[in-house]
Amino acid sequence: MSHFLRIAGAVASRDLKIAFRSGGGWFYALFFFAVFTALAAIAFGPQLSALSAVAPATLWLAAALAVQFAAADIFESDLRDGSLRTFAAEQGGLFHYCLAKACVLGATAAAPMIIASPFFLAMLGVPFGQGVIAALLLAIGAPALMMIALLTAALAGGLRAGGLLATIIAAPFAAPVLVFGVSATKTSLAASGAGGGPETLILGALSLFMAAVTPAFAIAALRISLE
Repeated sequence: MSHFLRIAGAVASRDLKIAFRSGGGWFYALFFFAVFTALAAIAFGPQLSALSAVAPATLWLAAALAVQFAAADIFESDLRDGSLRTFAAEQGGLFHYCLAKACVLGATAAAPMIIASPFFLAMLGVPFGQGVIAALLLAIGAPALMMIALLTAALAGGLRAGGLLATIIAAPFAAPVLVFGVSATKTSLAASGAGGGPETLILGALSLFMAAVTPAFAIAALRISLE
């Protein structure tokens, strides 16, 4: 177990250093999230009632696209320079590698969006307190979005226009998460910030399910890319 954690920690540490030294690559997902939310606020006009009505859908769609955008090329550099092939051959497995990539994606894309989402929801007429509850709901569904993004990035690995292809592939997988995420957020906002409910439970179950099943498929897709 210590060897497993040491390998995963080394990969995560390497990717985090690259992300923070590459001129702001870690910031792209948050920037996309902010721009998408701002454009939605402009598009739906200045009426707070109209903005608050579309806030849940805007939040979840922006988060799904931003995470997918951040993960689109997460395996590309390792596939291109051969380090993934070397890693798979020397370590004998890719589970810890995928775990490290998921941790990096969570730290550089999901976590900043969750922290910033109450402030962006304020632009859509959502009180800050209710925005915090919406951010907590986003945190519950974020693992599912991350796993979907990693899976589709692995499926599109090594292909030209892989980022665009990954976004297209992700759409049917992300649909249930978006449906229940938006529904849970609407219920929370309608109840003046009260969380819980069946939609939240289903959202959490989706995150657990995706975290359990997608690593195996992502590993299989990466091994196909290495052949």
